[in-house]
Amino acid sequence: MALGATRTVAGRPAGPLKLISYYDYPPFVTGPQQGLSFELAAWLQQRAEGLLESVELELLPRRRVDAQVRQAQWTGLVPWVSPAWFPTPEQAQALVWSAPVMNDEDLVLSLKRQPIEFNGTASLRGRKLGGIYGHVYTDADPMVARGELQRLDSFTQEANLRRLLEGRVDLVFLSRSGLAWWRQRLPGFDEQIHVADQARMRYQRHLMLSRDLPEALRERLLHLVQTMGSDSQWREVMRRYGLLGQSAEWLNSA
Repeated sequence: MALGATRTVAGRPAGPLKLISYYDYPPFVTGPQQGLSFELAAWLQQRAEGLLESVELELLPRRRVDAQVRQAQWTGLVPWVSPAWFPTPEQAQALVWSAPVMNDEDLVLSLKRQPIEFNGTASLRGRKLGGIYGHVYTDADPMVARGELQRLDSFTQEANLRRLLEGRVDLVFLSRSGLAWWRQRLPGFDEQIHVADQARMRYQRHLMLSRDLPEALRERLLHLVQTMGSDSQWREVMRRYGLLGQSAEWLNSA
């Protein structure tokens, strides 16, 4: 997605702001040029007050995102992530984190005919987990390595959920931010899928910025995050994606 070049304070073109993301599933991507990440790119461009005239959103596997972020003089932005997911000291020094933009949580889904209530990792023992290729599950993966849990991966979230509906896996993980979208679009979701009362984990999503972005642009982007919850246009975006009024509330709301 390209929305024309960022500019320095002096007005000289600085090239497009590059957003890179490994979230290629709902609500972040819901179709060609559609989804929350595309909405974010358009909103940032509109609100940047002349400092930002272009945005490019590129979807990459997690490993390629990590590789780009580690490159010297990387100048870009990674949306929807947490500092805990980029923990190395070298990365921490090279990155700037916005205030939280969303509270989210990972839910544990199973079939209603064989419901699983999550009470810690012991609840997973002896089960068959449906995962997504390239995703790291810090609590479940050690169990897989010890043979206490099986993991069968799919390439997409939709394929993973369908595998659950077919009974080929016992459980899958799904972010609450994507729950409303899948409930509306996957036939049989509410009738067949059980959502455990206890979330697997809770976390806050941020924007991760390069320190090498022009200072005026970087500070403007950080300020914009503080206004998201009270911005009427952004709140309308959240309403359309079913993210307002759920337990994963937006911060900084009016």
